[in-house]
Amino acid sequence: MNIPYKLNCIATVIAAIVIANPAFAADEKAGVIRTESGIDFIPGLTSGLKYDDNLTSASGSADKLDSWILTVTPAVQAQMLDGNNVYTLEAGFEYAEYFDSSDDNYLDALLKAKSELELNQSNRAELEVFYVSGHEDRGSGVFEGTSGVLQDEANTFDILSAGGFYEYGAMSTPARIRLNAKYFSKQYTNFETVTQYRNFANTTLGGTLFYDTQSSTSVFLELITVVTAYDEIDPTGDRDSTTNTARLGVEWEATASTEGSIKIGYQAKDFDNNAREDFSGLSWDAKVTWTPLTYSSIDLTTGRASKDPNGVGDFIRATSYGIKWNHEWSELFSSFIGLNQVTDAYTGIDREDKTKAYQFGLNYNVTRWLTLKSGININQVDSTDTQFSFDRNVYFVNAEMTL
Repeated sequence: MNIPYKLNCIATVIAAIVIANPAFAADEKAGVIRTESGIDFIPGLTSGLKYDDNLTSASGSADKLDSWILTVTPAVQAQMLDGNNVYTLEAGFEYAEYFDSSDDNYLDALLKAKSELELNQSNRAELEVFYVSGHEDRGSGVFEGTSGVLQDEANTFDILSAGGFYEYGAMSTPARIRLNAKYFSKQYTNFETVTQYRNFANTTLGGTLFYDTQSSTSVFLELITVVTAYDEIDPTGDRDSTTNTARLGVEWEATASTEGSIKIGYQAKDFDNNAREDFSGLSWDAKVTWTPLTYSSIDLTTGRASKDPNGVGDFIRATSYGIKWNHEWSELFSSFIGLNQVTDAYTGIDREDKTKAYQFGLNYNVTRWLTLKSGININQVDSTDTQFSFDRNVYFVNAEMTL
């Protein structure tokens, strides 16, 4: 599965299929089409050219495939304001043409609807539904470690997610409580003889108690239960499980030069199959932004949680650390440079993966409606099982356009 049980739309799953597009956000730079009906439209288009030197994440140099790739990503957001309520509909797709490997061509799509409701001063709610038709690059996901030799096309899947929260408590009072629920389903649509054992659904229930201080800071207690059910029993045994997480945290808005959230606690993962090894231990998630200058910021992230593997093994202890520096050199130019490190420790098998991902990018704001972005993504995976070790570099130039 290899997907976090708390999945933000476009942040994790759609980050993987690169559907995320600035046109989906109501950016002040974007042109807005206003209609008499009260619905505002924000269209956008991203076109990019990139070079990938290891399309299938092959471990051996003899198996590596490389290609130039052209991507086109049109998207549109429709938004309607009704008093304090906001209704949003987003749609987009991405097509990729591989110049030297047509087997890797793909077409991904996204459709998302969201309602932000403020019923009164003390009651508010949010509902969100999205559908994704996505893909996994050859040699990744369910087929990781195969160098793509078992595939004549990319692995494809459908994701359906529906959920939201209800929150009680006025923002002017110190205490608030939030109840949330979500259903998430992932179904593969090809290579069924292999992928049928990775079709699953997550049902998430949770609650968060907030206590606000007078300094734009909230202390909170978060309780989450995730029930994971697979459609078919894996040949190695049933993978159905229940994951309970309890974390104490603090979040704060921009005060002085920092903002962010930190939460730490305990996580327990219990399998229905007694032959699989259960997990219990420390779990945390932290995101902090330090802004020493108005035009420069540093993002720090770290986390630890359990997740299901794509292949064999019971589960993965995933520990991550990241740092990213964003800098605006002028009104026209900005840049970013980042490093992420993830350690995946497997249970049930003898395997540990260490991934280092380096990012560098330079942005040029040509006009209000056109931004050019260029950069490089460097991925280095070192595994105790050498078939999963590989290096992969992607060089890119994108043109992002709005009205």
